[in-house]
Amino acid sequence: MKKIIPCLFLLALTGLSNLHANPEVPIAVAQSFGTAVSESILLVKGSSTTAEPLEWVAYARDAFRPQDILRINVKMEGATWKATAAGAGTKILDRVPSRPIDFKKLLYRSADARVVAAKSAALAQTTFASIDYQLAANPETGTVEWGLALKDDTGYEVGFVVVSAETGAVSFQDWSPRVASSSDSEGDEGEKAAKAVKKAARKAWNWTDNARKETRGFFRELFR
Repeated sequence: MKKIIPCLFLLALTGLSNLHANPEVPIAVAQSFGTAVSESILLVKGSSTTAEPLEWVAYARDAFRPQDILRINVKMEGATWKATAAGAGTKILDRVPSRPIDFKKLLYRSADARVVAAKSAALAQTTFASIDYQLAANPETGTVEWGLALKDDTGYEVGFVVVSAETGAVSFQDWSPRVASSSDSEGDEGEKAAKAVKKAARKAWNWTDNARKETRGFFRELFR
């Protein structure tokens, strides 16, 4: 009996972890809109306070109108994830990731990426209150990656970390001071170049959601 209880406890923990896992996103999308859509997911975003998101937004390319992007809300209802339509159009995103996400490669889920980011923040002596999550494929390698924006209790971004969803390795991190120092504009060429690289790397994760500007009714008609 002593051996069984720990096993049951671990199973219970695994079950709780899966409630806030990420393969459930494409599964929910496939159940509501079909495999073609779930295999065309380009971006997944989630906002958080102090815990894992209970709602994600998935962006997929429309299988019938390749120029259009579908916006899908994936929300926890009871003990299951449900996907619902939230608009479609050519201008849903300012910028569109170039590759679909291969969820079979996703070994490090959002909770795992959060732990990695927290360790990086501790080493950088930075505290945070919440994380905004983004999941996308690297445009060059296809590697599935988490882009994590760490924010303080006022909503100010204090750090940004990119974590491989395949290996858990940190490929990029930037820790922004709350107030820019007076020497920021006086750095040498090497320092300026390094800052430019960091700025470009952070900008690469800026996919602005314009769903309020364009949401077409045909999305609902296509997937009744």
